[in-house]
Amino acid sequence: MKIIKRYLMILCFVILLFIIPKTVLALEILIWDNDNNSYINDPEGAGIVGCQYAIQQALLANDESYTTFSYLPADLSNYDIIFVTLGHWCLG
Repeated sequence: MKIIKRYLMILCFVILLFIIPKTVLALEILIWDNDNNSYINDPEGAGIVGCQYAIQQALLANDESYTTFSYLPADLSNYDIIFVTLGHWCLG
């Protein structure tokens, strides 16, 4: 019985330590792709990619979820972080 209680305590500790903070403290991230459909040649071999590609890959590597829009939403209060890509040459 003591062994089962110990394993239950360890399981609860793991849930509290790893699972709950990720769901409660999850960031809402917006990538505003405002670069007039600019593309670049990725130096790491991905080919021709959008200017937001590096930001998206960095977020994915850190297990962060994000939303990408080519327009700016009217209500930004839901987002904790906003990345804006303006391209390598943007006239508008």
